[in-house]
Parts: sequence; C-alpha cells; structure tokens
Amino acid sequence: MSSLPLETIPSVQLDFMNDDHREATLLTNKIYAMVQDAKDNSEFDRAAITETMHAIFVHDQEHFAREEAEMERTGFPAYGCHKGEHERVLAELQEVYQHWQNGMEPETLEKYLTETMTPWFINHINTMDTVTAMFVSRHD
Repeated sequence: MSSLPLETIPSVQLDFMNDDHREATLLTNKIYAMVQDAKDNSEFDRAAITETMHAIFVHDQEHFAREEAEMERTGFPAYGCHKGEHERVLAELQEVYQHWQNGMEPETLEKYLTETMTPWFINHINTMDTVTAMFVSRHD
C-alpha cells in the first residue's frame, strides 16, 4: 500500500461524514508516510508518530460521536450494531497505540495500517456509513 488517495474514499450522503472521512484519510496518510521514513531511519521520530496516532484516535472518537448522535436523533434501527463497531475499532486502535508507545516496530505498525485499519475503513464506509447516511439524510 502507498498512501490512500482521497479520490478512492467512498462518499456518503452526509457532508459531515465525508469531511470526517477526508480528515481521517489525511491523518492515516501522514502516519503511513512517517512509518515509511521510520523504516529507513533508525533515528526516526517516534514521538511525532505517537502524536499523529493520538490525533487520529481523538478524531475517530469525535467522528464516531457525531455519527452516533445523528443515529440516536433519527432513531436509526441499527444504532447498537454500528455503535458497537465503533467501540470495537476504538479499543483496537487504543491497543495498537499502546503497543506503539511500548516500542512496536514501524513494520508492525505499517502492517496494521495496510492490512487492518485501511481495509476496515473502506469497508465501514461502503457498508455501515452508507446505510446510516442514507437513513439520516431521509430524516432531515
């Protein structure tokens, strides 16, 4: 994987979700670029990657909270399932973040980004977020 091109991110029917997905993509690409540099440099800036990982975690918390508020407001039937997936992903991201702080190698973080985080992100937008956005947009 190289960086995740913005034009490959699926769009949904709610602008705030598209904006949040764009920001998540930019942060993910930033982490990915830093990891690529780290793999080639034994003196890489672990703190900078840590800071960006924290930023994406906070971003995801805020994004998920916005989505969940809209799901609650509109009575979205699959709220519990969608919220549960958010909780699972935040727990996973928190665990990866802690492993990174405890010395995870850049290659391991790269594997998480390319094999877990990015595929989940695209799938989540294509499935849960698309359905949620369609439902919420019809109730506005």
